[in-house]
Amino acid sequence: MVPEVVVQVVRELKDRYPVTLICSCLGIPRSTYYRWEKKWEEFMMESELERLIQEICVKNHYRYGHRKVREVLRLKYGIKLNRKTVQKIMQKRNLQCRVKKKRQNWINGESKIIV
Repeated sequence: MVPEVVVQVVRELKDRYPVTLICSCLGIPRSTYYRWEKKWEEFMMESELERLIQEICVKNHYRYGHRKVREVLRLKYGIKLNRKTVQKIMQKRNLQCRVKKKRQNWINGESKIIV
């Protein structure tokens, strides 16, 4: 059985029949259904976050890194996330920020000496 299909079927039939009866007809334990439902909600939340993060990156022409995207999520949308979570989503979707060019380390042909 595919968990996504089971969750959708049970949600559609939940108003007319008890969840226990639907699960027994499908041949799965009730606790398994609730576990799958929780994972499905987390998956849907993550896909919404992915869409929002991608929208932020596109809007800012891929100039923001994961720290700045996290701050935008916190300040503008009120979503509090760990920066590593934002970084994982950005890496998963291949949303990389542009890297600044390095500054020149020499002046008039001589190397810059930092003391």
